[in-house]
Amino acid sequence: MQKVSFKMRLFLFIYSTQNLIGSALALLGLGLFFVGVIDDWWLPIVGGLYAIGWLVVPADRELEIQVHNEATQANLTQSVDALLSEAKGKLPREAVDCLQQIRQTVIELAPKLFDGGMAMTSAVSLVNAVTRDLPETVRNYLHLPTAFATLHIVEKGKTCKQLLIDQLNLLNVQLSKIAESVYKEDAEALVVNGKFLEEKFHSLSFVA
Repeated sequence: MQKVSFKMRLFLFIYSTQNLIGSALALLGLGLFFVGVIDDWWLPIVGGLYAIGWLVVPADRELEIQVHNEATQANLTQSVDALLSEAKGKLPREAVDCLQQIRQTVIELAPKLFDGGMAMTSAVSLVNAVTRDLPETVRNYLHLPTAFATLHIVEKGKTCKQLLIDQLNLLNVQLSKIAESVYKEDAEALVVNGKFLEEKFHSLSFVA
């Protein structure tokens, strides 16, 4: 089982409702101190306000559940592989091709999720897409008789087969955008590191 990185845990804490409310109350206490409303014991008061915000606000477990439980207890690549194995013989060729593309993107992105090399919003979008949206899309289609899914027009002049392909393509595009964002961050980090190395190892000339 892969573990959530320290960076990911830190993000979960920073974005938690408890921390945000506690921080707001602590800032309120600091404001009262600066305007002279409170003087003595201002530091314990500020700390107490943060503690009140932390304790009275119900824990926001949604983000932690999405990233910690789903990402650590289920390998994302295996999730797509299991879906392919389940549905491969029942899906149109175009849908299988799209799933294969999604699988390749997940293979490339999954290590970034587990080592903390991905923004929280991208991490949540990736986990949701692979563990919730993708299986739901495919299984909704699998519940239909093949003839009905292939021939019967249900929405905007399209059959269920065409709608499935559209929805899988939409998921594929979304994952590609996440990958593009992650790769852009990696490229920028590489450029910054290159500039740092140039400055660090640049040979100084002592000859005018």
